[in-house]
Amino acid sequence: MILLVFFYLAFALLMSLPLLGVGFMVRRMPDSQRSLILVAAATLLLTPSLGPVTIAVVPVPFGFLFIVTLFTWSWGELAGLVSLFPLWHAVAFPVTAVISYFFIRKLPSNYSLKRTAADGLR
Repeated sequence: MILLVFFYLAFALLMSLPLLGVGFMVRRMPDSQRSLILVAAATLLLTPSLGPVTIAVVPVPFGFLFIVTLFTWSWGELAGLVSLFPLWHAVAFPVTAVISYFFIRKLPSNYSLKRTAADGLR
């Protein structure tokens, strides 16, 4: 079981790279738009899903399945994988969205790093 957790975390770390890219691209947007885009991207990329291997299923981020589907253009297979565990995905997507929303709201806004006249010259 611990091996499966580490397996998921390794792939989640890999999926955090595109998420950091999205964060870099939206850093100048207003807070409400930035939060919406980052929550959507985090939910899509980091939601725990179950991916099939030869005789078992392993936990992988949904983003891994999505990116593979994007490159192979096999949307029917992605829908089939999601439909294998519908209750799991019905719970996992909203929970990931709520957790990512609270995490993203704790990030500093893009305006907190700007200098103001009150800061003075240092």
